[in-house]
Amino acid sequence: MKRGLVALLGVAVIALAGCGNAQGSAAAPATSAAAPSARIVPLTGDVAEIVFKLGLADKVVGVDLSAMGLPEAKGKAQIGYQRALAAEGILSLKPTVLVGTEDAGPPPVIEQLKGAGLRIVLVPTGAASVDEVPGKIEQVAEAVGEPGKGAALAATTKAEIDAAKASVRAGAKKPRVAFLYLRGQSKTYQLGGAGTRADAMILAAGGEDAGTAAGVKGFKPITAEAMVKAAPDVILVMKMGLDSVGGEPGLLKLPGVAQTPAARNGRVVALDDLELLGMGPRTGQALAKLVTAFQQR
Repeated sequence: MKRGLVALLGVAVIALAGCGNAQGSAAAPATSAAAPSARIVPLTGDVAEIVFKLGLADKVVGVDLSAMGLPEAKGKAQIGYQRALAAEGILSLKPTVLVGTEDAGPPPVIEQLKGAGLRIVLVPTGAASVDEVPGKIEQVAEAVGEPGKGAALAATTKAEIDAAKASVRAGAKKPRVAFLYLRGQSKTYQLGGAGTRADAMILAAGGEDAGTAAGVKGFKPITAEAMVKAAPDVILVMKMGLDSVGGEPGLLKLPGVAQTPAARNGRVVALDDLELLGMGPRTGQALAKLVTAFQQR
C-alpha cells in the first residue's frame, strides 16, 4: 500500500474514533424501496457498513477511505477521506443519493454538492450512546429507500446491544479501560477520553473510561505521565492500530504503557476498527466481546 494512502487511512480512523453528536440534517427521507437505478454514495465508513448490511452493495458506486476494510467495498470507486471530500470526484459518479454522518465534509463541499442538486442525508454519528445506534440505522435505511429492512436490522441490533448490556455483572467492580488510538505510520499515539465513541462503548460494556477519569476530553498525546495517571486495568485498541506499532511488543514500548496495571497483567483487547467504533450493525457484537474481556481477571 502506498505511504500516502496509509496516512489517509490513519486520519480517517481517528475521526471515526472521535466525537460528533449533532442532530442529523437531511432532505426528506425516502419511504419506498430503493429504485433499481439508485446510485448510492456513503460518505462515511460507518454508513457504508449499514448500507451494505441492508443488501445494497450493488447500488453503491463509491465509498470513502474509512470503508476500505469492508469486503463489500472492494473494487468500489474511492471518494477520498470522509472529512476531506472533493466534490468533483463524487459528481463524476452520478449519484442519486449521498448518505453520511455529520463527520462528512468539509462543509463547503457539502454545500457545493447540495448546490448541484444532489440529495444529501446526514445522520447522527451515535457517539453519545450505544442506544442511539438503532435509530441511526433506521435513518440511513430511510435515506436509501429501505425502511422495512432498516427496521428489521435496527431491531436485531438493539436486541444484541441490550443483551450485551444486560450481561454486565451487577455490582461488579468496574475495570478502568484506556482506549489508545495508534497509528505507527504517522507516529500518532493518543489516549481517548470523554466525548469519544470509545468512551460510549467502554461505559456500555461495564467499564470506566480511564482517560475520562483522568480528565481527558477527546484525545491527547500519550505521555508517561498521562498513562501513569490513567492507570488502566485494560488497554483497548483497534486491530489496525495495534498492527501499525508492531503488535503488543511495540505497544509496550510507548511512553508509560509498560508501567500500567494492564500491561503488567497482559490485558490488551483489540477489535476490528469499524466493529469497535462504527456505531453500526456490529455494535452489540462488539459490546459482548468487551463485556467478556472486561470481566476476566
